Formats: sequence, C-alpha cells, structure tokens
Amino acid sequence: MKEKRRKGDRISFIVMIVLIVLLLPVLIINLTLIIKGSMNRDMPPDICGVAPMAVNSDSMNGDREDGFSKGALIFVKILDDEEKNLLNEGDIVTFRTSDTFVTHRIVDVFRNDENNAVSFVTQGDANEATDGAIPQENVIGKCIGSINGLGGFAMFMQTPTGILVFVGIPVLLYIAYDVIRIVLHNKRVKAENGTKLREQEDEIARLRALVENHGGEAEADDAEDEKIG
Repeated sequence: MKEKRRKGDRISFIVMIVLIVLLLPVLIINLTLIIKGSMNRDMPPDICGVAPMAVNSDSMNGDREDGFSKGALIFVKILDDEEKNLLNEGDIVTFRTSDTFVTHRIVDVFRNDENNAVSFVTQGDANEATDGAIPQENVIGKCIGSINGLGGFAMFMQTPTGILVFVGIPVLLYIAYDVIRIVLHNKRVKAENGTKLREQEDEIARLRALVENHGGEAEADDAEDEKIG
C-alpha cells in the first residue's frame, strides 16, 4: 500500500510539473499581452519587444516568400527611431493608422535631408495601389516572421474564455484528479484498517475461547480430583 501511495504521489507530482511547465508561460504571456493592450491602445502589446498580431486580410497574400495570408500569426519587432532609419525597400513593416494597425511591404523610401524626415511608401503584395507615404513616426515595427493559420487561435488565447479553456480547465482537471486519488487512497486505507481490525477481533475472540475452554477443562479436572479424593 505504501508503495502504491508513493507511486501515486510521484504521478501527481509529475503531472503538476508538466502543467506548470506548459501552462504557466502561456498564462504569463497572455496576461502580459492583455494588460499591455489595455494600457496603451496606440501600440500592439509585445513580449520582450516582439508583438504577436493576427492578420485580418489577404492584402499580403502574394507571390513573395515572406508574404502571409488572412488568419496568419505574424511577429512584429518593435523598433526605435534609430532602427527605423535602417528600414529599406522590401521590408515588411507595421504602421499605425487612425484606428488600426496595417502590415505591408515598403516599396519606396523618401528622405528629406532638410529636416531629416523619413517616410515610407507601403503596399500590400496583393494590392494594386500603394498606401501612400507613411511618416516614420507612424511605423511601429518590422515583421520578422509569420505562421499561417495560427492568428485566430493566438487571439482567442488572449480572451478570458481562451485562458479558461486552455489554462483553467487543465488546472481544474488536475485538482479533480488529485482529490479523487486521495479519496480512493483513504477508502483503501480505511478498508484495509477495517479488515485488520476484524482480523484482530477474530484473533482476540479465538484466544478468549481458548482461555475459556482451558479454564473449563481445569475446573473439570478439579472436580474429578475431588471425587477421587
């Protein structure tokens, strides 16, 4: 029984470690993105300077290898002013418009030497027209990678429902498993203790019967001795 209990404890400990390793980073990342997103609407929430963003259109679904389609998850490196100065034609950048973020490719760069102003002409790979000149200060970052089809899932993970489904439910299942394991173990221990108690009572009864039988035989012997005497 002790060996079974130790085995159950080891399994429970391993499951707990797996949950912590898999779910804790997910929870931390999602909570960070949610908090940052609510605090500053002018910037996409990022983790260590990289913002995951979902693609809502097919404007970049062209023939270029680094293009992406609707529903993709893209990773945008947040740039400072010095890094923005290094952007060139062909780079894919995310820029802020009046109420949303757009990620398109730079097709031309304009530099004004008089006031050191820089603007970028951007265009979606699937679009026929450009977006016009985008001021450097409107540029948020540079797209450094993408995963097609993962955007919707990633955004769902940042919602309370997503956190509940992928973090809360596994934790609740683990708690339920551990409670059931403990209850079953206690029942087995109680049953074994009951069996041992019955065995002890039976042994006591057997010994008592032996003592009583021995006492009765002794009395009979004494009576027989008295008759002989």
